[in-house]
Amino acid sequence: MKVYGAPRAKLRMAKRLWCSFQPGSSVSGGRITDGTFSFWSERTLGEGVKVDWSVTAWKVDDVSCSLRVRMGFYDERVTALRSIAMGFDMSRVGFLDFDVLATSSMMDGQEMPDPPVFDSEVEVEEFAPIVEGYSRRIDRIWDFVGGASVQGLKSLAIWVMRNRDRAGTTSNTMGDICAAFVYGERQLAYELIAELRSQWERRVQQEPRQAVFEVYDNVRLGIERLQDAVRLH
Repeated sequence: MKVYGAPRAKLRMAKRLWCSFQPGSSVSGGRITDGTFSFWSERTLGEGVKVDWSVTAWKVDDVSCSLRVRMGFYDERVTALRSIAMGFDMSRVGFLDFDVLATSSMMDGQEMPDPPVFDSEVEVEEFAPIVEGYSRRIDRIWDFVGGASVQGLKSLAIWVMRNRDRAGTTSNTMGDICAAFVYGERQLAYELIAELRSQWERRVQQEPRQAVFEVYDNVRLGIERLQDAVRLH
């Protein structure tokens, strides 16, 4: 599949395949660069609650490509608390972000495999099983927490936050901490706060410059605002 030969056609093909295997989701946007393309998909689970995926294909070398899928969450209760902590509107920002391959493999007690690699001139019939493989892994992740639902998202978010080192998550963020508070996991929330503080203390020591000091100050102020907010509830 030459992502640089006819990129828009390839992107449209990938979107159609994704929707065929995840019929409850919608796709939007799309980004094309030299040798890569990506798009986004989301599924609404309830009022103010949804799950989203980022799907990215990129060139490994002159003859090969690979595909990676990451999964993230949105809950308006989490973004409301996060907006208080950050001191500005975060209503359009989700929380958590984890690798589908890593998380599904961990749930099955397996090591994470390498992302699938395929020929750059792969036909649709050969590319479809790769997308289907990711779709099955997504279904496996939902099955692990009792299905795709608001409760399932809550359970999955807590599980991923507790297993973040192996779930392929991005760095600890204020959104994760807010989610832990919203979902009633106060001990986990305070563990994540301690971890976030420790991360920034190490960075300040490693990069003692004004820009880092200013960001760390903002992080500390955010934690203080968050703790004040949760004490009032």
